[in-house]
Amino acid sequence: MILSLVVLVSCGDRTPAPIIPQAQFQDETVSVFVVTDRSRNAEGYYGKERSQITSYNKTLVGIPPNHEVGDSPKYNKKPNLNKHFAIAAETEFKSDQEFIRALRAELQTRPSKEREVTLFVHGYYNGYSDSVYRTAQIAKDFENPGVSVAYAWPSAAHPAGYTYDRESVLFARDSMEKTLYLLTQAGARNILVMGHSMGGLLVMEALRQIELTHPGWTNRNIETVLLVSPDIAVDLFHEQLDRIEELPNQFVVFTSQNDKALRFSSTLNAGTNRLGLGNSQDELSDYPIQFVDVSEFSEDSKNTHFVFAESPALIALMTGARQHEGFTEGRSRSVLDKLSDSTLHANQAVVFNLAPDEDPAEQR
Repeated sequence: MILSLVVLVSCGDRTPAPIIPQAQFQDETVSVFVVTDRSRNAEGYYGKERSQITSYNKTLVGIPPNHEVGDSPKYNKKPNLNKHFAIAAETEFKSDQEFIRALRAELQTRPSKEREVTLFVHGYYNGYSDSVYRTAQIAKDFENPGVSVAYAWPSAAHPAGYTYDRESVLFARDSMEKTLYLLTQAGARNILVMGHSMGGLLVMEALRQIELTHPGWTNRNIETVLLVSPDIAVDLFHEQLDRIEELPNQFVVFTSQNDKALRFSSTLNAGTNRLGLGNSQDELSDYPIQFVDVSEFSEDSKNTHFVFAESPALIALMTGARQHEGFTEGRSRSVLDKLSDSTLHANQAVVFNLAPDEDPAEQR
């Protein structure tokens, strides 16, 4: 069974994150604020070991000039700046309050309508570098005008580390909860929380934990939750939802029936239905959730488990890029804008089926 997973994901050292000052002279750089409960290894990099101390920093990421929309970030211990993402600079903060002051200052450099925070929570088999570079790639490709924050929980970054990663998610709940509280202190206009794969499980566990002591907090403080290919058992998700007094204004689940990694996860977890496969809308129809089926974009993506970030056609649709082949002048607004315009009835899920050459939103 593990052999099957190795076929799905390439192996290699996912730890190195050297600082290359020359990368700051790239044509494109992205600032990423980072929160992590990983420990540093002997080489000085954040590795897989869990830390009782949460660390905070601001990282400047250089993006290679040949990067194209939807390309998965490539990196190396000795990066070639023409093709690899690289860390150009890193500023460590001595405390959580120093982190928040820096985040608040960064937000103040934006026009008031762009003072938004996007928190990205990575999934299984992700090293520290994967988390930071993926956050930068999403910010770049989706033309995010706000501030990006990466939460780098201690994944083993190894194909045989699935159980270790599940335990790391449980380990990280308290730190994730604190991170969400901190973000509300930064003065952001909106907070968007995005959890990919097992990162979606961490997001839901943290929100459930918050609601146990502060009912209604989630809706009051989080504008949008995006669960992208969530690796969560549907019955567990149901229980998590029941603890959240009121969901955020936008609660969106991106699904795909072609997700090979989630099919494997289903097998690994005794055949349990995974939320990200998109077979559960009827079971969850009592909740005001927006399900977005992106199965039709799988062929446009090199990674069926992260179509959201690696399908150029879907990214173009999400950002309203008119220049993409097959798009019309009428598709100038983002899909999330379109979703927010939909009128949701109380306790009723809405399903959107997206396809490259069809109308971007079809309500069931």
